[in-house]
Amino acid sequence: MAGDSTEMLHLTQAQLDDLANNIDVSYAVLDNLTDGHAAYRATLTLSNKGDTELKFGNWAIYFSHIRMIEPGRLPSEDGITLDCGLHLYHINGCLFRLRPTNSFRPLKKGDRLTIPFRGQYYSVARSDILPNWYLAAAGLTSKVLACTAGESLDFVRPFDRPAKWKRFDYILGTNRKRRYDFYDPFTPEVRFAKNGAKDLRKACGLVVPTPVHIDVNSSLQPLQFKLGEWRVCSDPAFAKESAFLAERISAGSPSMDQPATAPNTIRLTKEDITVKSGKHFHSNEAYHLTVDSEKQQVHISARERAGIFRGIQTLLSLTVDGSLPVVSVEDAPRYPYRGMHLDVSRNFHSKASVLRLLEVMSLYKMNAFHFHLTDDEGWRLQIPGLEELTEIGSKRSHDMYEKTSLLPLLGSGPSTESSGSGFFTVEDYREILKYAADRHIEVIPEIDMPGHCHAAVRAMQARHTRLKEAGDVRAAEQYLLSDLLATTSEKGSEAQSVQMFSENSLNPGLPSTFEFIRKVMRELQKMHEDISPLRVFHFGGDEVPYEAWEDSPACQALIDSGVVKAFKDLMQYFVVKVAEIAHELGLDVGAWQDGIVHKFEQPFPRDKFPNKKVAVYAWKNVWETGMAADVYKLANADYEVVLAPGTHLYFDHPQEPDPEERGLYWACRYTDLHKVFSFAPDNLFSNADVRLTGEVISPKDLKLILEDDDFVPLQKPENIVGVQGQLWTELVRTSPQLDSMIYPRLLALAERAWHEASWEGRERDDPQRQKERREDWTQFVNMLGYRELRRLDQLGVEYYLPPPGARVSEGDTLEVNCQIPGLPLQYSTDGGQQWTTYSGPVHIGDEKFITLRTCSTDGKRYSRQITMSIGEGSEENDS
Repeated sequence: MAGDSTEMLHLTQAQLDDLANNIDVSYAVLDNLTDGHAAYRATLTLSNKGDTELKFGNWAIYFSHIRMIEPGRLPSEDGITLDCGLHLYHINGCLFRLRPTNSFRPLKKGDRLTIPFRGQYYSVARSDILPNWYLAAAGLTSKVLACTAGESLDFVRPFDRPAKWKRFDYILGTNRKRRYDFYDPFTPEVRFAKNGAKDLRKACGLVVPTPVHIDVNSSLQPLQFKLGEWRVCSDPAFAKESAFLAERISAGSPSMDQPATAPNTIRLTKEDITVKSGKHFHSNEAYHLTVDSEKQQVHISARERAGIFRGIQTLLSLTVDGSLPVVSVEDAPRYPYRGMHLDVSRNFHSKASVLRLLEVMSLYKMNAFHFHLTDDEGWRLQIPGLEELTEIGSKRSHDMYEKTSLLPLLGSGPSTESSGSGFFTVEDYREILKYAADRHIEVIPEIDMPGHCHAAVRAMQARHTRLKEAGDVRAAEQYLLSDLLATTSEKGSEAQSVQMFSENSLNPGLPSTFEFIRKVMRELQKMHEDISPLRVFHFGGDEVPYEAWEDSPACQALIDSGVVKAFKDLMQYFVVKVAEIAHELGLDVGAWQDGIVHKFEQPFPRDKFPNKKVAVYAWKNVWETGMAADVYKLANADYEVVLAPGTHLYFDHPQEPDPEERGLYWACRYTDLHKVFSFAPDNLFSNADVRLTGEVISPKDLKLILEDDDFVPLQKPENIVGVQGQLWTELVRTSPQLDSMIYPRLLALAERAWHEASWEGRERDDPQRQKERREDWTQFVNMLGYRELRRLDQLGVEYYLPPPGARVSEGDTLEVNCQIPGLPLQYSTDGGQQWTTYSGPVHIGDEKFITLRTCSTDGKRYSRQITMSIGEGSEENDS
């Protein structure tokens, strides 16, 4: 319906502010099923509750959306006009704009406008919808729509029926097989049954991760271990480690190379020890620890500093309750690489959060921190001499031309004062390096390339413009990353990354691209050199939209000259060139799986890489795709392989299949603590549990996977060097969100990385495997609930609290449990006004609804609340 006038409204700042405060947005997912995998149906409703009339004018609403809107119609050069008189335009990445046309019907006070649309694929979680939509007009200060501000996401309507929380239901391919989403949100009863670990009422172990050998003399009284009452005597080789321990136990300055005969003494000695762990003998991290009750002493011995440090962490774990059991420990890790990855590019996270992560990693004997510092949405490390990388590439704001900042992606809003902006100075980074080095954690910086480089490309274009305008053309082109002579062909214009970016790839045809890479590597080396010399440069290599290079004369020239045989070889050319630069600088390289091996192909030839080591991080293992077998191809080809499977170790995935749980779900619908704990890295295909749909992979299905023509058996298991957890932060904007996604899943990862359980080598469906794993799980979660989570509370870690499970038996008896026994549980019969701590089965009489929650061990935080309907079949609501 046409507006009552084509007169354009030119907003004043006061009018814009009033509209931002009074335009309500309501986002509703309606149906994920009707259009199959292709699209979901949703509505966006705008309501005006203020006095300022919203009509055709110079305004626009900007918002971030992680799915393409109206796939098939967008992206397009001109956008599309919706029936309601609004023009919808995809800007870049996840950013969209709604702008009125002259047919827009004015929205007066009390009016509402509902806009039906389709989004690509599906949307089944509240956190899919990004906050901080904002109103902008030329010449005015943009303002966030108040109803979308912050982290509540209250403007998103409930996912309250199956068509909203299921992802697909359609017929797949020519074999007419139905592809159906089996997942539903857990009811309290389902969760109660899943929370099968018995509450042992105490921590039954002593150390996480589990040592190789630990003998406890329970016939002897534990030693008293009070802060300030013990001293440290150390071999001079362990000066830093002894100082670390002395500070932790308030022991004063340690004495060096002196005999220790007095009681209450901890001796750190250098000895030639070896401990067999798993399939390997380790020396650099192996240690022995003995508590001598007669002498009232502790002795930790190791060959290397790292081993002494791991022994110190075991000692600190043993002394949590102020006493020290009489034990003898021989210990070493199963894997030399035990890592955690953190993305600070999608959303920036503070130095304090990084240091806290390193502290917890050190407690649980992890030794590799994969630091994802750059991506399309932000460059987070100062590089001297390339100031634009942080002056422009580290900020996001309402700058549609990206002259002073990047676009306001991922719900950053129009201001630079958000999680979209921030970077680490050289001094910040060196402080992180020192903190990690003191804890024997290697920092592996990742500068993701050639894809995921929008921030770098735009920053170097800004540098080019600045220097060219100053008349220094040669300097302007020195580090240019994009081909300014490229035209946009039909195919090139369609080239977008998975995250909907155009202009996000470095150009392999430009010598300046490799000068830029060399410059960045050199600056990283300088930052590391006197703290922890850089050993590995991780160049990413994932998710490259190769078609974008087809428009580049520089890339075509490589092919015409014979340097590259064909367009398909450009990626290998780029990767090898980067590896050669690294080798010239004395570095090894790391890459994600798809940077080295393409789907259903062989890895790039290993002999093309001059580096002594090339580490590949294997993540693409959705079982039905067949790409999990790349792990074996890579190991057999003499690449070092780090297992980083999306199905088990991606901590950006939700912890339950519930719309109220934060996270992405491309690899699996959810990854909870139990799934991480259950990962058997040395028996990879025993982890093939369910398809993406949730359908159980039967023994027959698994047999077909292993008999596929593309499958090759593992011939060089020694090349699988470790495991790593990943946190990508597209949906993680705050420190509490960061903590809740990482912890306590990190502790389960640490257990599997250090300790090989007896059940891991058994066949997937062996009842004995399931029995042993169940017993091991019970021990582990009781350790967490009664011991380890208290340590995290003391460090201020806001770990995830799983909501309770519950059931009603015999008509009126309420039973409540938790995935982690030992966490306090509470219930309320008045909708959460008053809470009672649960201590055992409760007679609830004729109550109709019970509200439940889990508490942290210090009582300061609570889980997501669930409300259980009694009597008429159980339902669950969240708050």
